[in-house]
Amino acid sequence: MAEATQVDREKLEIYLKQVSQQVMAGFNCSLSHVGDKLGLYRKLRDNGPVTSMEFAEATGLHERWLREWLRHQACVGQIDYSADDDSFSLSPEAAIVLCDDENPFYFAAGFQAVVATHEAVPKLGDSFRTGLGLTYDEQGEACACGIERLNNYVPRNELVQNILPSLSGVTDKLVSGARVADVGCGAGQATLVMAEAFPESDFVGYDTSDHALANANAHLKETELKNARFVNPTVEPLPRDGSVDFVTTFDVIHDAPYPGRLIADIHRCLNVDGTWLCSDIRSFPTFAENLRENPSAGLFYGFSLMICMSSSMSTPDGAGLGTLGFNEQVAREMSETAGFSRFARLEFGTAVNNYYEIRP
Repeated sequence: MAEATQVDREKLEIYLKQVSQQVMAGFNCSLSHVGDKLGLYRKLRDNGPVTSMEFAEATGLHERWLREWLRHQACVGQIDYSADDDSFSLSPEAAIVLCDDENPFYFAAGFQAVVATHEAVPKLGDSFRTGLGLTYDEQGEACACGIERLNNYVPRNELVQNILPSLSGVTDKLVSGARVADVGCGAGQATLVMAEAFPESDFVGYDTSDHALANANAHLKETELKNARFVNPTVEPLPRDGSVDFVTTFDVIHDAPYPGRLIADIHRCLNVDGTWLCSDIRSFPTFAENLRENPSAGLFYGFSLMICMSSSMSTPDGAGLGTLGFNEQVAREMSETAGFSRFARLEFGTAVNNYYEIRP
């Protein structure tokens, strides 16, 4: 009989507290998503400090439910509470993160993305047994919407203004008229922003997700643009004749079941003077480095299991790079294998993403 393991009571209590905080975080994602969906953070920003009764009058919602929600949000530290007058408020910093979707620090849509994956949880056991993940469409429409909201800032505020001018000769081509492919276009934010900025160029957004394409086409209908369209590459593949001048991929390669094949397709579609702008998650070559140096590693590995790696393993022979799997070293190696000869990391970057200029 094995000897009883000695348990450190203090460490046990610390570990129990750690696990309970993770369970609390799980509840918080659901309840914060409800608050975001109901517009409660914006109402609190605009009306606070307020008591629960005053908040009910401002929102037209049930006071008892609001009172419990406000107390919960105060306990997890997302809103502020004053015991002097039993009021709740939102700090300026919290208002940026939870309300301002035009700010690079906005992240409230992350709650929606997490909640959208809940339906996939019962299927994860099969994934662990078979190795087969879920496509983005199998994750459901809500997941696509959550990802879209998370990825709005750079296309709206940085792409045309700062990123494209940093690429050698690309803006001049776009002004005079170029053929552009936005591969893995999602809801089409980047495609439409570029199409509006460069009316002489033609833009095609490619995505295999029907949910994403539906959202992209809905956004297109809201514009008067005639130089953009969206297609499924299984129906209309990327050209193979070197006729494309500029390709973009934004957080796409690590999701792809066949990233090597996709990079080779991008190389084939580009002309000899073409450019591929590749954005992907900033990460390190080893797990030890990510564990030590990446403060968001736990978040990214969670996204990977629920969304990114799952998508990359949605076919029996999928590569499974995962959210942190397409680091700069891997990007350089895979690009060179596909035939690209020039690779440079742009000075522009975010806390989450690196941006690469890759050329034949």
